[in-house]
Amino acid sequence: MISSRWFKGFTIALACGLLAFPATSAAAPGGQGYGKPSDGARSLGDPLLPQLGNGGYDAEHYRIELDYDPGANRLDSAETTMIATASQKLREFSLDFQDDLEVSSVEVDGRAAGFSAEEATPDLSDDPDVTQPMKLVVTPHPSTRPKAGREFTVEVQYAGQPQPITDPDTSIEGWINACFPFDPPQTCDGAFVVGEPMGSQSWFPSNNYPTDKATFDTLIRVPNGSTALGVGELAELTEHADGTSTWHWTEDDPTATYLTTATVGDFIFDVGSMVETSTGTTLPVYNAIDATASPAQLAAINASLARAPEQINFLSELYGPYPFDSTGAVADRAAGVGYALEVQTKPHYSGGFTSGDPSIDVGTQLHELAHQWVGNSVTLETWADIWFNEGWANWSEWYWQFLENGGDDPAAIWDDLYATTPAEDWETAPALLDGDPANLFHFFPTYQRGAMTVQGYREIVGDQTFFAFAKAIQSQFGHGNVSTAEFIAAAEEASGFTGARLELLDDYFQQWLYGETRPTIVPDDFGP
Repeated sequence: MISSRWFKGFTIALACGLLAFPATSAAAPGGQGYGKPSDGARSLGDPLLPQLGNGGYDAEHYRIELDYDPGANRLDSAETTMIATASQKLREFSLDFQDDLEVSSVEVDGRAAGFSAEEATPDLSDDPDVTQPMKLVVTPHPSTRPKAGREFTVEVQYAGQPQPITDPDTSIEGWINACFPFDPPQTCDGAFVVGEPMGSQSWFPSNNYPTDKATFDTLIRVPNGSTALGVGELAELTEHADGTSTWHWTEDDPTATYLTTATVGDFIFDVGSMVETSTGTTLPVYNAIDATASPAQLAAINASLARAPEQINFLSELYGPYPFDSTGAVADRAAGVGYALEVQTKPHYSGGFTSGDPSIDVGTQLHELAHQWVGNSVTLETWADIWFNEGWANWSEWYWQFLENGGDDPAAIWDDLYATTPAEDWETAPALLDGDPANLFHFFPTYQRGAMTVQGYREIVGDQTFFAFAKAIQSQFGHGNVSTAEFIAAAEEASGFTGARLELLDDYFQQWLYGETRPTIVPDDFGP
């Protein structure tokens, strides 16, 4: 993500008339004693967002089917099917899902299950405007309780008007009605759908945590004339007799839930292609530009998009082959958003915060494309590791601007930031963020200091080792996740350092990623 602002429950079920089943005897301590069924955890223990994620299973595939009315901004019907593998015998498990949408039924392996909506814990914020994450708690019929090591299917039927999620920093994400201008009266044509860090649960139930990647089929039925977009490739576009069409997108590469989309609007939609020169692979290119863009706006957006193939090839020289099977972009009018997000295969650009005027800055485009490698393929392990995503993408933009667009040398940027950044800006450590999720997109620690850490490592080990390491992290962690500790260990091994130099390098990373004062260890300390 990059932004101009940041630069960047049975009683409940019974009372509602829902299906419920009696509980079995409690599991022994540890959750699986004597083979008895247990409850899946309702958190994966994230240091910043413990409200997210669910234990007891591993999601493998989602099939999301939406029947959407853009004029009413309403899902007339929706069904999400999750195929997962249980890691324990489950009496109960949960999904991340906001209760703005009304769930009508849940089935586990084809049999009706009990369900209830409950608030995740702990409270996310004292600010009443911040959205509290919710859980959809599912109680399977005893005959279909998931068993350890076995695959099972969950089908959730729901409908209603999705609501955007307000994050701890007061930005909005999730299912955002795409409107302009910022203040009424507004013109709206659909939804701008982005999910970092938790917005996906505003429109489909999931294990909404970056370590539980899955494949996706996204089917969106909309009136003819509207364009509906999902992650991956367009598998089929089907026109129906009632004047609607279903857009079916499929993504067979592992995908974190926060990188999905279901954006709908009136777009100039184009399907093209590009050749990735490092492999000779031809990639489909799906570009969607808001149909209300002025001629000048359209020309500027197309000028940026025309440079995307060269940028992808530039990045493939840095990081290795492009990790997905298609690329593209969405440039929408979505007032009140004000940022771009690296949606997998289709980065999203929301336009100006107040006006929503569609635009794509060419440097921001490079940043979001870099995320396809660093962020989307190699994904943070916890939200406290976000410096990895943004630091590498920000450094990639520095490097591209220097070599291809007349920008400053990254070494000069490093020197200037180190010399001029006020002391108070160093107090927030990139890999800690003061334990506050409101700091996720705090520009200096996450973006700038993260990029400085990368550039400093480059200066310490030299270009040959550095660029080999940039490719190696894709080989080692591609289509998976990386923690800060794993990154440090890999960087130290790649350095080839031993003894005192290795100890100094470890101290360097500790200061730059975990220190809450201006680091004292700099590249010059390592000598020639």
